[in-house]
Amino acid sequence: MPSLTAADPSVRAVLETLKDRSPDVPFLALGQTVFWDEPDKAVWRRLLDLNMPEARLIAGVHDTDYFAKTSAHVGTDQKFVALPHDDGKTRDLWSAAGEMSCLFGSESVPTRAMYLSHNVPFDWLGKNHPGGKNALYADKTQAWGWRGIVHTESHSVIANDIPIRDIEAALLEQLDWSFAESLACLVDQVSRDQAAKIAATVRGWILEYLETCSDTCRLSDLYETLLPRFYHLLLGAYPTHFQTTSSLSLFRFNRETFAKPRFGLIGHFLDPATRPVARAAYDKAVGGSGSGIYTLDAFGPGAIPFDLVLPGVGRGTIRLAPAALIVETTPAETFVPLAARITTLEQLAAVVEDRFGPEAALVGKAVTLADMIAAEFLVVFHETASGYTSLTQAMNAHMAKNGVPLALNPIVRLSYPTWDALAAVLPETLLRLPAHLAATFGTETITARDFSRRWRDVVAGSQLLLKQSRTLPSLRALLSYLEGRDALCWCDRLGEYEAALKVLSETARHSETLRGRIEEHREEMRVWQIEREELERRKGEDWRKHLKPLIALREDAATRSEADEYQRAIDRQAAIRATAFDERIDICRERIAATRFLITEFQRHRREMERSSEALAARTQILEITREAQMARLELVRSAFLTIESLEHTQLRPTSWWLPLVDSTGAWFEAMAAGTKARLEEL
Repeated sequence: MPSLTAADPSVRAVLETLKDRSPDVPFLALGQTVFWDEPDKAVWRRLLDLNMPEARLIAGVHDTDYFAKTSAHVGTDQKFVALPHDDGKTRDLWSAAGEMSCLFGSESVPTRAMYLSHNVPFDWLGKNHPGGKNALYADKTQAWGWRGIVHTESHSVIANDIPIRDIEAALLEQLDWSFAESLACLVDQVSRDQAAKIAATVRGWILEYLETCSDTCRLSDLYETLLPRFYHLLLGAYPTHFQTTSSLSLFRFNRETFAKPRFGLIGHFLDPATRPVARAAYDKAVGGSGSGIYTLDAFGPGAIPFDLVLPGVGRGTIRLAPAALIVETTPAETFVPLAARITTLEQLAAVVEDRFGPEAALVGKAVTLADMIAAEFLVVFHETASGYTSLTQAMNAHMAKNGVPLALNPIVRLSYPTWDALAAVLPETLLRLPAHLAATFGTETITARDFSRRWRDVVAGSQLLLKQSRTLPSLRALLSYLEGRDALCWCDRLGEYEAALKVLSETARHSETLRGRIEEHREEMRVWQIEREELERRKGEDWRKHLKPLIALREDAATRSEADEYQRAIDRQAAIRATAFDERIDICRERIAATRFLITEFQRHRREMERSSEALAARTQILEITREAQMARLELVRSAFLTIESLEHTQLRPTSWWLPLVDSTGAWFEAMAAGTKARLEEL
């Protein structure tokens, strides 16, 4: 266990502040699943034991959100299925309450847009990829080491309403996958055997629960049962001053609970005196924020930024009409007629309990939920968790500015040194890296301590690689770059590329010469065509001027001798015309035909040259080298992206069971606790 002096100064400063400011306020750690990062908050319990041992920590399952969905056709009759996340088939997958990562894994999707931004011609590669574009998406845009369980039925369901019997098969399959992938990252048999015991222990907890639970047990019941066991796994003992809950229990709203401070914010949206300020503050905070959160008018007249959660029914926005309460649950809204508009929490609680029973819960939407919790608890968040707090702060500032201040506790933000703390494990601990990390670390296996020592430099190197890829627009530059980065000998391919380019350059030079000759002959042909047209024009004018009058005179001649005289004149004129026009026109036609033949021959020679076996081979080789080089760039960019995103993300939010799986001594966890930083975030 770390000593007081081993704790980071920021932790001691935060706790000293809270001792004076909020001495009796319990800490609340609320998360959607126990199989990801939520139990890491056992670190905070450890630090509390050292500095504020009597402080209470409540670990809760956030089970009032909708469970994960995707529009992808999954081709199964199972209600729940574990899926990977990519930028293709499962692009729109969003995960809640059912995600899991194997060791080193995270939900970091290398998207098409990311590749394009780093000069990877993703769409072009898709046209030439085995299996086509869809296969490229599946192969190269998938988040490595992550699976999320999704609900496959057409309707949505909140996490609390999921029967454990419906999801157990998908959950166990997901768990087995993540454990198997993680065990594969451990090199020595002793480490794998010890890790397998941890995996079997966690799996045994689930099987034990399944054996004893009834058909009414829900997924959130399993999670709440497992929470103290995960804390015990990390801490080495069951925590003291510790309890568990769920968001459905926390926010249960009825006549007995409405007066709790957690519901106080809702009262401001009901009270006619504060309602305009509260609504304006919410709309001002979310409007134009780019967060995708709608202003209240988008939910219909009288909407407030809170949802009613009805177990077994669903979750819906609350709307307050002058003489009705409306809950926008799908597929149809629930309309509750009233004698007058609701203006107090007590009135709302009475209507909710009378119409829906005492088990209904009232929870805030993304922006208002933090305020509800902070009214009674010191909520403990990881860094990067809950990305809407800036909007909450903006709403609260507007309310305070307009005379409606809120009494709120600060958020406690924890920043873990996960990969830095890995140095504390046994020196013989050897890790087998997944392919993308092996590429960026330059080794397939590495000691845990070396990994801890090097990971930041590797991330920095990967960031540099991505920056460099954006500066390599030409294939020649890319091939030269690959020679110094990739394991293959790209110098040979660069030579082959240059040789193929030379062949095509020579072909292009000869082709250009022929093209020039073709253009010269076309110009000659145009000259002859113009001359022919001019001769034909003049021939026509000559006929009208000389022949036509003679023909008319001959036709009008009074005597035979006179007609013969005119005919002889016509014949003389025709002879002149034959010499002056017809012979010259025939010469033009012959020259035009000959030139056209030459053009056709030159064009044929040019096509034969451009389609020669040598030229075709050169083009094929250039295409092949281009494809190889661009795929190599894609792999480098993919490895760099996954390295940066996964390590930086998991440094702050690791999957909790990784720690005992890799290090059964607890040294990794204790080092992480000793190095954890904390800060207060005011709402």
